[in-house]
Amino acid sequence: LRVLCIFSDDVEDGKKVGTLKYDKKNSKCHKGQILALAISPQDRFLVSGGVDATIRVWNFASLELIKELTGHKNAITGLAFRLDSQQLFSCSRDRSVKAWDLDQMGYVDTMFGHVDGVTDIDVLSRERVLTCGGQDRTVRIWKVAEESQLVFNGFSFSVSIDCVAFINDEHFLSGSADGFVFFSLYI
Repeated sequence: LRVLCIFSDDVEDGKKVGTLKYDKKNSKCHKGQILALAISPQDRFLVSGGVDATIRVWNFASLELIKELTGHKNAITGLAFRLDSQQLFSCSRDRSVKAWDLDQMGYVDTMFGHVDGVTDIDVLSRERVLTCGGQDRTVRIWKVAEESQLVFNGFSFSVSIDCVAFINDEHFLSGSADGFVFFSLYI
């Protein structure tokens, strides 16, 4: 895993801030392809997820490995932090979404509902998580505190829904090979 951190001062000189290299002796890095990266609010942590079904938590300043989080049964495909917190959400090809508390460095909960691997995830400040399920052609908004979800099934024309992004608490975008679909939410 090579990490290039770009800040406004670094753009002009293209300075490389840090590199994480595979350490065969200590085996601190992922075994296989890395599919997801996220940086926590206030830049405390860098998290990485890969085909080895693990999430690795790194100290962002020193690039030292802090913790390996396990629990998914297939590749980690997306990682997202809730704004202004150390709450991390992960999605996986195992069809699940997991919540983690990085203040405690531990597992919190698992959310099920997708019938195919979950391909992308996004989170804002409210306890709502946005996911898409690839070939199950659904987008879900998980209301974490209420333990419920809204399911959007209107994608029968698409082969798969591959990416999602919150615009704000009322709107999101989803993307597929067929183009973008915009939904308005009034919740």
